Amino acid sequence: MAYSLNRDFLLKLLSQIGPSGNEREASKVWQNEAKSFAKVYADTHGNAYAEAGGDSPTLMLAGHIDEIGLMVRYVDENGFVYVAPVGGWDPQVLVGQRVRFLTKDGGILKGVVGRKPIHILRPEEREKAVKVEEIFVDFGLSKEELLKRIDVGSYGVLDWDGEFLNEEKVVSRALDDRIGAFVILEALRLYAENPTSTRVVAVATVQEEIGLRGAKTSAFATDPDVAIAVDVTVATDFPGVPKSQIGDVSLGKGPVLAVGPNINQVVFNLLREVAREEGIDVQIEAIPRGTPTDANFIQITRSGIPTALISVPCRYLHSPAEMVDVRDVEGAIKLIAAFARKIAEMYKDSFKPW
Repeated sequence: MAYSLNRDFLLKLLSQIGPSGNEREASKVWQNEAKSFAKVYADTHGNAYAEAGGDSPTLMLAGHIDEIGLMVRYVDENGFVYVAPVGGWDPQVLVGQRVRFLTKDGGILKGVVGRKPIHILRPEEREKAVKVEEIFVDFGLSKEELLKRIDVGSYGVLDWDGEFLNEEKVVSRALDDRIGAFVILEALRLYAENPTSTRVVAVATVQEEIGLRGAKTSAFATDPDVAIAVDVTVATDFPGVPKSQIGDVSLGKGPVLAVGPNINQVVFNLLREVAREEGIDVQIEAIPRGTPTDANFIQITRSGIPTALISVPCRYLHSPAEMVDVRDVEGAIKLIAAFARKIAEMYKDSFKPW
């Protein structure tokens, strides 16, 4: 199945500011791209939908479009801004970073994350991990000037966008999980070139980083017969990662199929079968619990939805230098499109695990 990665769309999607609760700009880009080949709509929660194909069965594809970010919590008398994390940050990543925040008028205001320099840190301070409450953002403005531009509750992200290090590796903030939102839409595009009776609904879900919230509302609304969530997973192919405890996942060796109680066994087996038929290499990840992804809530929506999880291996998660391999991305796109055709004419009962 021929497919060439849509690099311009990917980089444009990665460049948008879209922390949990304010995914608007990223979702606009995603929806505009989808309109050329799919029926597009959105809900009051913020989830965006793109639909193509027939009437039955319904396959839901979920990739969350939100990212981790920062929110203004307090502005002191000198204009220094204290922030709260939106999602799960390692505060060490924030020190010395440049940031950009959405302004009241829809523009962008840039600043830097400040902290005392090493020259004046006490010896005991140098040994301690930095806490979020100890850092601040300096926009180079007075409090009066600053509050004309942003306010308590304004959203921001690190000032990093995507770039290709070479033909195969792309790095960016927000690959978790803007790459999943990209994969599901590109899979829908590929499927729509030769659709079957399967109704495929790709959903750019919101608020995953603060509790998988968009997956719950969109899965209820879509009421699919079967679902696939697409996210990133921790690659273990760099120094210091204990493979014996986490598993063996590498960049460039194919998309990752999760197996465990969160995953419907029939859907998992069908995905492996399709991968073999299409000549797509896949990796297997054992997750003996609910996964920390949209799949977790999709599976237990309504009376239960047969669900699978396809992941893109990613290094340096929740940092401005997340890295993925485009070969894994392309493999996931082709696998999902082929799976959508494979399940045409199947019924909901076909996915019963036993």
